[in-house]
Amino acid sequence: MGLELNHRILSMMALEPGLVALRELRVRRVALVDQLEDHIGSLLEQLLLKRVFTRDDCEEVVYERGPRARVRKTLDILSCKGEEVALEFLLMCSHLQETRREDGVQSVNQTQSAGKESKKIRFSEHYVNLLIVKGHHSLEVKKHEFLAFGQQRISLQRKELFMGSQPPKKVLVTGVAGIGKTVLVQKILSDFGSNQAHQTFDFVIQLTFRDLNLIDRPISLRELLLRKNGHLAREIDAILSRDDKLLIVLDGFDEFRHYKECEVEEFVTEPDQEAEVVQVISSLMQGELLPEASVLITSRPTAISHIPINCIDSFVIITGFSLAEIRDFFIRYFVEPALAERMFRCVETNSLMLTLCYIPAFCYIMCSILSSSDGFSSQTPRTMTDVYSQYLVALLRSHTQSRLEPLKTGAEIETQEKLSDIVLGLGKLAYEKLLSHETLFYGQSAEFHQLASSSVVSTFLDKTSVQEQGCTEDVYSFTHFTVQEFFAALYYALGDQISLDILESKAGSSHELSTGYLDLFQRFLSGLLAERNQSLLSRHLQLGRNSRAEGYLSGLLKNIWSRCEKGVHILNQLHCFFEQQDSSLAQQVHPKVLRINVSNDALSPMDFTVMKYFLNLMDSNITELDLTGTNISSEFLRDLLPSLRKCHNLWIGENNLDTDAVQVLAEILQSTNTLETKCNGKKSLSCLLCYLSICIIFMLSSVFHNIFNILNYMYMFMVLLTFTQTSLGWTNIGDEELLILLEALKTNQTLREIW
Repeated sequence: MGLELNHRILSMMALEPGLVALRELRVRRVALVDQLEDHIGSLLEQLLLKRVFTRDDCEEVVYERGPRARVRKTLDILSCKGEEVALEFLLMCSHLQETRREDGVQSVNQTQSAGKESKKIRFSEHYVNLLIVKGHHSLEVKKHEFLAFGQQRISLQRKELFMGSQPPKKVLVTGVAGIGKTVLVQKILSDFGSNQAHQTFDFVIQLTFRDLNLIDRPISLRELLLRKNGHLAREIDAILSRDDKLLIVLDGFDEFRHYKECEVEEFVTEPDQEAEVVQVISSLMQGELLPEASVLITSRPTAISHIPINCIDSFVIITGFSLAEIRDFFIRYFVEPALAERMFRCVETNSLMLTLCYIPAFCYIMCSILSSSDGFSSQTPRTMTDVYSQYLVALLRSHTQSRLEPLKTGAEIETQEKLSDIVLGLGKLAYEKLLSHETLFYGQSAEFHQLASSSVVSTFLDKTSVQEQGCTEDVYSFTHFTVQEFFAALYYALGDQISLDILESKAGSSHELSTGYLDLFQRFLSGLLAERNQSLLSRHLQLGRNSRAEGYLSGLLKNIWSRCEKGVHILNQLHCFFEQQDSSLAQQVHPKVLRINVSNDALSPMDFTVMKYFLNLMDSNITELDLTGTNISSEFLRDLLPSLRKCHNLWIGENNLDTDAVQVLAEILQSTNTLETKCNGKKSLSCLLCYLSICIIFMLSSVFHNIFNILNYMYMFMVLLTFTQTSLGWTNIGDEELLILLEALKTNQTLREIW
């Protein structure tokens, strides 16, 4: 195969126009399997890079066991994509000897800039750090165990999720946007297909909630599984009959438009029984359907409260990159060590950018910006919105640069205006689909049809094909859900006419602003309404400014003011405040009392950075700071020390506090400022005497011949009993930490209550 095949196809097309390439695929199928089995990895990379295949297509190929099966699956997919795609593939095969012959499966997103080699980051080299927690009957209990006692940082390369003496059947994987949930799913499929892991299963089948959103009629599980896995038609009966050897992956629960309806009253119990898609999926998750099958669900944290609480056996949290892994990512991305080190230093010297890089998706985007501009040529990004805005500008500049060079100024302006229309068109599409909880849309839809002619669109959208009744249709989605959220915010911030204003009270309540689904949208919106990003987009995209910024800011500051006084959860509002990067705004927040409540979320490094930024700007004392169940570390506690010294009421229970963290608390206790660590109840003298009596009985029965030790332990247990039932409950502190606190309490003159 080579130039001979190339010439043969071209000559056949000249003599016999029509479906020549497709016919060639069928005729040469056996020969192609023999010839391509050693090169299927390289071909997949090229198919993805040239956008002949989507990521979903590659995942279907990777699922197959063995290289020959993968070639056959590739040919099956190509046969459904038409003559032009088949010809493209055959021409790629003819030049196979000139391509790189590296083994491997699908690479993570790739970038290629002028003069630089595109970098492929393999799954086997991609870090996915997890915290695994055993299951209970309540996700709240799971979360507390994770925060207090269940921490076990692992790498997926070293441990599987479905292992143990009693392997879990239902596993929930959660993590913030961009942290790597879908990459984890892809790695599971890759490892299974290459016989590297998960070999307790005979089959692993992936379903995405994006695809499930397209189903609006009753459907059976059998039809659901075959909808995107038609190649399993002959094996489906055997698969369903041995469900104990089956793993079903459900990716992106937070994107499911029926995610609030999973507490169904009627279950589906047979694979051939038709029902609404939410009933089928809920029955599968809760073990009523295929009770012996293993199920892995991924979701952002904002939606997990809607997952039936009794069905989860193992709770997994993706924690993102460590500092060493960020550096390693840069080295693998930029290839050349000196360049990688220089680019890493650009980020390492800026704490805000470094914090963003703990999230893998943002780390990749940061590398893309650095790669396209050889460093930060103008303004250094300070927030997540800055990163996405500069990423957008870099991609558009790269797309149009070669076309604009020969053009005159007038033509250049006209081209930029067309780009602006396309960007706003994508934004409108993103916004309307976000409000209707949709992440997929048909290529024939009216909203998309107007954009389809622009090549820019393919930069931000992925295409896949779905089998509908009697036909195959193209379906599109944004390359990442965060990209859709960014474009939606861009449209709201810069578009002239908004069909439905999500921030109006009625619209906001109907679209659940308070549930977290639109958190990222609001953060992007705040950053896009800031002066620096308005200026950037005005310069590069000819996008005019509008009057929404003033009204938005007024509403945001009033919301923060109100939440500070009431002490209700405020984390997302602090993120929106941070995106503004305007310290003068703090002067407009003057609550009567300052209560900051960020409790009951395992906060990320970015969350703590945002909170620290706000607290440093507030001059007044902090009436109450609630850090309960936030997974705060000693490093972040020390970073917050100036603010903690101004805090009257500090809630810090349900955190796994180590010796260093307790030492920070001791420093606060030894300070001269008033501190009251307080919770719900009152300790009377009689109650204290009761505790003291219990202590004396316990100590007299266990400590002998040493009156001094009895008195010493008596004093210590008086403190201990009060302490363990207060804000230091569920903190896993031991004797060493108690002694540190005891010494601090001896010198403290202002403390009134400790829980």
